[in-house]
Amino acid sequence: MPDRADAQPISTIRAFVAANLDPDLKAALAGVQERLKATRADVGWVRPDNLHLTLKFLGQVEEGRIGAIGEAIAAATAGCGPVRLVFQGLGAFPSPRAARVVWIGLSHGAEALAELQARIEAKLESLGFAREARPFTAHLTLGRVRGPAHREQLARALAGASAEMLGDMLLDRIELMKSDLSAGGARYSILQSFPLG
Repeated sequence: MPDRADAQPISTIRAFVAANLDPDLKAALAGVQERLKATRADVGWVRPDNLHLTLKFLGQVEEGRIGAIGEAIAAATAGCGPVRLVFQGLGAFPSPRAARVVWIGLSHGAEALAELQARIEAKLESLGFAREARPFTAHLTLGRVRGPAHREQLARALAGASAEMLGDMLLDRIELMKSDLSAGGARYSILQSFPLG
């Protein structure tokens, strides 16, 4: 049956579930990025105001489904208390010498965050969102390597800070986020917030 000429296109949102960082921690991690920029490696650095921990990427979602997604996340977070996150150590995927993604690890709170992520994953799977193929690894992406220039200097800088304490925070909420892509980079906004505890 042909589409009706007056049918409205379905409006979608690029969405994800995130643990957002508090402003003081974002400022501290921006300082870490500045140190790494001194290596002159060809890295596209995440803007400090966009730094977050992704718990579940949803992709393009019909606006009409946002309510059900929010209910699923609320059910997943029910009974979960706040989580203290300690950010420690720099690294890269797949390795510092072949870096594609520069990240900060968690020395405390990773297990609790993984449990929370698994609950969110299970609730959203019931709405038709496929489970991630790879196991969840709690990390904060600082930047994505674009080319090989000065990769060795970057690897040395990462190795030199592999155990450095970089900041901490109390995660007391997670958020359903909207991502708007533009030539100037991604802009994130909060659609719904879900308190922990």
